[in-house]
Amino acid sequence: MPLPSATKPDIPPALSAKFSTPGSLAPEFLPLEIDSDLLSSAPENLNPGLFVPPSVPPSPPPEPALSPADAPFWQIETLTVDFRNDFNNFAQGNRTFEPTVTGRLANGDRLSFSTGLNTFNQPAVDQVVNVPLRAAWTSQMGDFTTTLGAGVDVFNRLPLAPNLTASTSVPIGPSATLSFNLDYGPYKINATSLQNQIAAWRYGPNLFWQITPDTSLFSLVRLGNFSDGNWEQQSFSRLEQRLGEFTLAANLFNWQFSRDVETTSGYFSPPDFWVTNAELAWRGQVFEPVSCRVAANLGPQHLLGEWSLTYGYEALCTAQFNQVELDLGYSFSTVAAGTEGSDYSNRALRGQVRATF
Repeated sequence: MPLPSATKPDIPPALSAKFSTPGSLAPEFLPLEIDSDLLSSAPENLNPGLFVPPSVPPSPPPEPALSPADAPFWQIETLTVDFRNDFNNFAQGNRTFEPTVTGRLANGDRLSFSTGLNTFNQPAVDQVVNVPLRAAWTSQMGDFTTTLGAGVDVFNRLPLAPNLTASTSVPIGPSATLSFNLDYGPYKINATSLQNQIAAWRYGPNLFWQITPDTSLFSLVRLGNFSDGNWEQQSFSRLEQRLGEFTLAANLFNWQFSRDVETTSGYFSPPDFWVTNAELAWRGQVFEPVSCRVAANLGPQHLLGEWSLTYGYEALCTAQFNQVELDLGYSFSTVAAGTEGSDYSNRALRGQVRATF
């Protein structure tokens, strides 16, 4: 049966998700097109066709060593500002604004600080305002790149909530990277889940394999334990083939919960949900200094015992001005839209500003 309009699934991003990329780059330095939220948060996986897997970056040249007396304790290197507006045609919307400052410690490790202002709006529920406060430390020890983070989420009408993150990645041969990820924090899916003070532990591995220079495979598995006693399992895989400026990809996503608690806890918790689609994308230089990527995907989904056809599209442009880059994009998806001609849809305006010093 189709989902009743009062319990349509909520598809905004999980705001605090992180993804350990191949090589030594920390998540804070990734361009928006990699879309780290997608890789480790179930809501974003509901639109798997929008993921652009990273290429394996070359090893950076060694930096000249400074004596402890000459090296500053913390040298600011980058400022990243993420902003996003997720909304649908049922008057639900989440808005996020999160800047992150990252710097290098005297020993070469990286330390970042994040904050922001996020709002969650939903019919018949008072608005929830969130100010996240986080610090994260990233270090490379041999082949392992490890990130540890902790902080607290401040709300306008809810108690303080702690958040934790940990990840470590290691190369597997010359062209593959395996990472392990652990996150804990409030489940920022909508105002209702926050009002009910739902929190979740989520953990599992990521695998990225650059099979050939033009062929790549990305896969993840996530297990989740929720504070209301629910349990989740999700997996996402993407096989991509580049053909010059064009890209063909196949995506497969599965998400299942032990109990459907949408009417009690307020979040989308399907017992068995499958999405598979094919994606065609183009990326190129539009004019100096702007480059763009446009993509469209089409494929079936299985929800509440029924199959339906879903589609989505996205446009994302990047402009570079000296030491500053600006991303701006729009996406649309009918994933989890229900069956029998439901007009439910998800839209997102997103962007990122990156400045280096």
